Amino acid sequence: MRIIAGKAKGRTLLAPKAKILRPTTDRVKESLFNILFVEGKRFLDLFAGSGSVGLEAVSRGASRVILVESQRACADAIRTNIERCGFLNMPLKEPGEGGVQDVEVIDCPVERALRLLGHRGERFDVIFADPPYGRNLMDETLRLVRTQALMSPEGVLVVQHATREEIPARREGYQIEDSRRYGETALSFLRLQRPEEPKQ
Repeated sequence: MRIIAGKAKGRTLLAPKAKILRPTTDRVKESLFNILFVEGKRFLDLFAGSGSVGLEAVSRGASRVILVESQRACADAIRTNIERCGFLNMPLKEPGEGGVQDVEVIDCPVERALRLLGHRGERFDVIFADPPYGRNLMDETLRLVRTQALMSPEGVLVVQHATREEIPARREGYQIEDSRRYGETALSFLRLQRPEEPKQ
């Protein structure tokens, strides 16, 4: 695994030894960031694993990145990867212009982290979720992102999932704007449903 582009381009990432870890491939990651513009955006990486996606966002100039991972070995690997990439107190702008990039690791289950972030009043422009396949974590994750008001008004929630897995978007208050398939993996891009305009 490596950082594809940006300030830490080419840096290799530590892959933690976790049985259920399923790293996002470089192909899928590159496609994701070709679609999304993250510079200056607030980015939340859920089920972060090694941190590959969230740290790619840091490298490409996201202003605030929070990575949530419940497995201790993975969370420790993320912290190691932050150091490997030189992201500790990395300036956002050219030297002398001020601003420090904000990167945070939250080491707890995603449900608890989402409630914590809601309590803190956090809002994100991009939320990326890659829950383990076949563990029925999608519904509650989508519900909490919405009920904790974690998405900015124009924010997007990107879900990485198996192509055979159905996303409960409408049921949880979202609409799917786009979906891309890469072999057996898919990326679905969700926005919050907007209230219907009253008829004249």
